[in-house]
Amino acid sequence: MPDSNPIFPERPALTALPRVQSPCVASAQRRRLAAQPWPGFCGRCRGGEIRLPSAGGTGLLDSVASQRPARLLAALYGPTSSGKTAMSVAVASRLEREHGRKVAIISADSRQVYRYTDIGTSKTTPAEMSGIRHEMLDVADPVRKFELEQYARLARAHIDDALAAGEVPFVVGGTGVYVKALLAGWELDRAGAARSSLRRDFPPSMAADAYAMLRRLDLQAAARVHPHNYPAVINALAARIAAADRATRPGRHCLATVTLGLDPGPRALAKRVARTYEDQLRRGLFGEILDLNDRYRLDAEMRRRGRDSPNQVLHTHGYREYFQVAAEYGKNVADLTEAEHAEVGEQVVRHVRDYTCRQRTWFSKLPAVHMVDSPGQAYRLLSWALPSGA
Repeated sequence: MPDSNPIFPERPALTALPRVQSPCVASAQRRRLAAQPWPGFCGRCRGGEIRLPSAGGTGLLDSVASQRPARLLAALYGPTSSGKTAMSVAVASRLEREHGRKVAIISADSRQVYRYTDIGTSKTTPAEMSGIRHEMLDVADPVRKFELEQYARLARAHIDDALAAGEVPFVVGGTGVYVKALLAGWELDRAGAARSSLRRDFPPSMAADAYAMLRRLDLQAAARVHPHNYPAVINALAARIAAADRATRPGRHCLATVTLGLDPGPRALAKRVARTYEDQLRRGLFGEILDLNDRYRLDAEMRRRGRDSPNQVLHTHGYREYFQVAAEYGKNVADLTEAEHAEVGEQVVRHVRDYTCRQRTWFSKLPAVHMVDSPGQAYRLLSWALPSGA
């Protein structure tokens, strides 16, 4: 019997795993597969062409099956409200139950790293975790930005601990740069040092000079960022400089990385985003906003510094709009009227929908993404990729 499809009930269950399921990434994925016969596996483990499992059997050459890597790093990437939490927990629970392998879910969400922002970021609740260990939630106060290299350093430590314990680390989230940093092994310590140096050499007033330097070093990277987006220009420059001096990370030999993609499509996402916001309101989003305001005096912070505030609550969709609308009307967030609440809600849904469009562009940027749309489909792929006898 084919697996049911609780993630997208409107779609039939799939019984096979085609190599490329998403037209938007097909051409880029074919190019990667042509150049890398073992997609997502380290170079030392290449032994021949791999075919994904199908309903009729594993579809593997015997000579390849005997060379499966010793360890697995799994990832699930998808935009906001795509259903990553339910799918990841279902897959992890089944892996633990049927393979006897503990799974550690490593969150890759740039908003869920912050404490006290539970409802507005749809942070996984203890009940939703269903006994599966989750890491990289609530690791920083939102008073300042948690930098990419800080995230990668902590997340890598959790991954290495899980691998050392014989567990399966499962990176799950919708922040593409976080997922790619962990899968592609970016040398982020070097990038962090380069970023600090670049900020000194190219302050915001010299953003045009920084962009000109990026164009000289890497035209393709420059084409992917807006010249007026100063943080993005500095990050791209830092990554380019770090890449020029990158060393291979030790301890990752014979490590398989299998990246799953979850994308219900723009129309379904638009509906899901609106439903997510309605659910957040029912769960007490506005009360959480008032608590955050009491803790960090965000009304005053918004009036005094606006978008220049380092407090990440004011840079997070679902919170930011409340304080912006209140400031525009010259009042505190607690005094918003019913009509102003409705205005906030329209802005939140519109902004999050726009953000999901940007998130979907990452499917073509991550290594060898295999699109899935049911927990059973995702489980079969990860189950096959686990070492023999695991």
